[in-house]
Amino acid sequence: MLLKTIKKAVVLSVILGFGFLTSCSDDEDDKVVASNTIVDVASGNNSLSILVQALQKADLVSDLQGAGPFTVFAPSNDAFQALLDSKAAWNSLDDVPVATLKNVLLYHVVATKALSTDLSNGQTLTTLSQGTLTVDTSSGVKITTGAGQSVSVTTPDVNASNGVVHIVDQVFLPGNIQDIADLAVSTPDLSTLVQALTKANLVSAVQADGPFTVFAPTNAAFQALLDSNASWNTLDDIDADLLKNVLLFHVIGGSAIKSTDLSDTYVNTLAVGPNDEPLSLQVETTGAIEFNGDAKPVSGLIDIEATNGVVHVIDKVMLPPNVVTLALNNAGFTSLVAALTDSRHTTDFVSVLSGDGPFTVFAPTNDAFQALLDSNSSWNSLADIPIGTLDKVLKYHVVSGSNVQADQLMNGDVTTLGGTITVDLTNGPQIKTETMQTVNILVGAATNDVQGTNGVVHAVDAVLVPTIQVAR
Repeated sequence: MLLKTIKKAVVLSVILGFGFLTSCSDDEDDKVVASNTIVDVASGNNSLSILVQALQKADLVSDLQGAGPFTVFAPSNDAFQALLDSKAAWNSLDDVPVATLKNVLLYHVVATKALSTDLSNGQTLTTLSQGTLTVDTSSGVKITTGAGQSVSVTTPDVNASNGVVHIVDQVFLPGNIQDIADLAVSTPDLSTLVQALTKANLVSAVQADGPFTVFAPTNAAFQALLDSNASWNTLDDIDADLLKNVLLFHVIGGSAIKSTDLSDTYVNTLAVGPNDEPLSLQVETTGAIEFNGDAKPVSGLIDIEATNGVVHVIDKVMLPPNVVTLALNNAGFTSLVAALTDSRHTTDFVSVLSGDGPFTVFAPTNDAFQALLDSNSSWNSLADIPIGTLDKVLKYHVVSGSNVQADQLMNGDVTTLGGTITVDLTNGPQIKTETMQTVNILVGAATNDVQGTNGVVHAVDAVLVPTIQVAR
């Protein structure tokens, strides 16, 4: 009996022992398969909840649950909120195109495990989006992105079973994702420009595909504009159509022109003048960069790239010029300006040419006026030309009532304010005068089809002389 009891006890202990071993084995198996992937790390951190939502939306959860190893730079919730705030159209992740979101997220992932101690200054990391990141360890750990961001690693070395997570304070951008409107909205010193664009119903225009070049006046520039007119206390006091054309005068369509691409010339803007011809904006680069005669770029705020163009911040609101202003602003027409403003005149040429027009003006260059002076030994300066002669000569360069671009010129006689000229296109655009001159219209972006609000200017290489030239 005792023997049976002992046998039962032995059998029971063996069974219990086996069960205990099995239970221990099961516990060990649970520990091995317990998940601690990068996704789990992110899911367990409240400050990374938007990142988890983004991974789900972009269908990248399973990728970051893979074997890896990965290094993931994980933007905090605040970083994602700042990203959403940077684009007016993005109120939540649902407003971000999936393809854009996926590319941005993959730009945060490197296909290797790199602890902060493995990173070195100047090191380049290639991401799963095939973009590159540059490491800066000069002061803590920072990452420079393709968009030029300097992003701080705020919490390094959060280990996962398939890699490591570094929490960062900005969402990495491989390039700029902001359009021109977004850039303006996110730049405090352009807030008045944003108000103006909104009032003129032009926000959608600068959100279009482009490309555009935008000259963006600062808040101070807009305040100076308001201060220039006693009737203008706010933007609401400016006529809406006028404001729209002024703003469009700051936009070049069809190209994103960097500062290094600028030259002394005129460029067509989206603003229009007579016959809906695009208004010309003067660009000067000799000595210093200036636009429209006196608007200057703000240092450090040029060549700002957007998804649909480039922005140059400037210190003045540029008002579209008329034909008089075009001449005043051009160093090649100083002699013409001096002739028009000669105090001996009884004709107020500035007032006449500042009228509604439209006018077509053939504008002699400084060299052309010098040749006129050289043609008469008694004429050493414009003051030596009898004012009656000068008056008739100047009127001979103005066609009133028409805005004729170079491609609209036709062979034949044209009546000016001072007589008749003949257009001859046989050997290029030329003008034949009553005194048998043959004068060339200077063809080029800087010399012809210079369009103002009330007319167009074409430079010519000689002063047009009518038959009533004063005796010498």
